[in-house]
Amino acid sequence: MIVASVMLWFASLSAYCCSKQQTLFEKPVGKLPGWSVFSLLLFFAILFMLGTYDLATSLFVALAFVMAAWIAIILIRGHYQHSLLSMLISGALVSIFIFGLGAA
Repeated sequence: MIVASVMLWFASLSAYCCSKQQTLFEKPVGKLPGWSVFSLLLFFAILFMLGTYDLATSLFVALAFVMAAWIAIILIRGHYQHSLLSMLISGALVSIFIFGLGAA
């Protein structure tokens, strides 16, 4: 589950980097590479979650996490101007912590 949560955070950040409104880079990442990375990471995260949950639950958990991550990214970037590396690390740590609380 920890690996899946980190993958979902990276996938959400990858999709955010494709947006014209993103503020991490001067120019947004291309839509094809950004959404391809998102799709691959989402697929592998769901595969990792299948070890713990059934398919329907894994899909709903992934969908809920991605929606919450997108909201969190927008709120964080609106108030703080962190670098990409800082966003990757802090988001991954928060994801691990939240999934760890849910698994306990």
